[in-house]
Amino acid sequence: MNFAFDKLQKESLSLLNKAFKESQHYYLGKNPMAEMLSYHYETGGKRLRPICVYFAACSYGEKKSSAEIKKILRKLTPYALAVELIHNATLIHDDIQDGDRTRRGKKTLWVEYSLAQGINCGDAWFFVPQLLIQNAPYRMEEKMALLKLLQQKTLDVILGQSEEFDLKEKFSTGKKIQKKDYLHMAQGKTSALFSMPLLGGAILAGANINELMELEKAAIHLGHAFQIQDDLLDLWGEKGRDIIGSDIAEGKLSYPLVLLLGKKMSLAERKKIIKIVSAPREKTTVKDIKWVIIQMEKWAIKDEAKKDFLHSLQLAKASPLWSDVVDFLAEMLEEKVRRF
Repeated sequence: MNFAFDKLQKESLSLLNKAFKESQHYYLGKNPMAEMLSYHYETGGKRLRPICVYFAACSYGEKKSSAEIKKILRKLTPYALAVELIHNATLIHDDIQDGDRTRRGKKTLWVEYSLAQGINCGDAWFFVPQLLIQNAPYRMEEKMALLKLLQQKTLDVILGQSEEFDLKEKFSTGKKIQKKDYLHMAQGKTSALFSMPLLGGAILAGANINELMELEKAAIHLGHAFQIQDDLLDLWGEKGRDIIGSDIAEGKLSYPLVLLLGKKMSLAERKKIIKIVSAPREKTTVKDIKWVIIQMEKWAIKDEAKKDFLHSLQLAKASPLWSDVVDFLAEMLEEKVRRF
């Protein structure tokens, strides 16, 4: 790309933050949620999803001049912000559903302001994005395509979240959960939040249907890889949550747990794992969590999950189209996994 990523990131984040403040004032005014949502937004994060919007579009327009690319960035900002708000809406609701009390070292929104207001805030950020697109200076066909994409991918995320709870229920009743079941869930919950920004950026840059289809395929596998590395981080990395192994404490299924339960262990060990993971969060001790992690290490689950993670990245890189976008995202994910 002519446009270096670090420069792209700096310029796009400046535009994104300015647009966020303007949207808060325009759509929420003096409503109490404005303060609450700003509190959540300011917990930070890498803003990976909106940057993917800019990255995909600038990749497609790599032969354009710097002045033309800057013009593209301004055009992309309403959609990039829409993606970021939807992503954060899902995080707000996730924190409530999972009982998480901290995010990046700060109290989660629902803990700081109340459960009821947390629900209200998450709901608001599912609808503001649609207004952002409707009011953006896009051609009508662009608006229709982006709204359809946004709505379909948001629904996919919600369906994936529902599947996650369904798998958890099946797990608690002793039913075997296979890798394919887990990855299908991740395709909705996680992959959709990659295809939403990447495809939107590509649409605004003028990509054709065949190019969009190739990008969609890559996004699915990137989502699988992201979910696996996110699950690994919870156990062997640092996610800025309450404790290491929060997923175990919350009773969430994770990719390493699915791999572990696929092993030929003793019935007593299997029952103990299921009992620990199925127990209420407040009854799950640090000792319980460490015991489950020790079982994973005994069966070399981390190495197996890393292998599957790398396989997903290879599948994402299979197409020659969009190679710079996919390679960059793959490298970013690999860097996180190399740390442990």
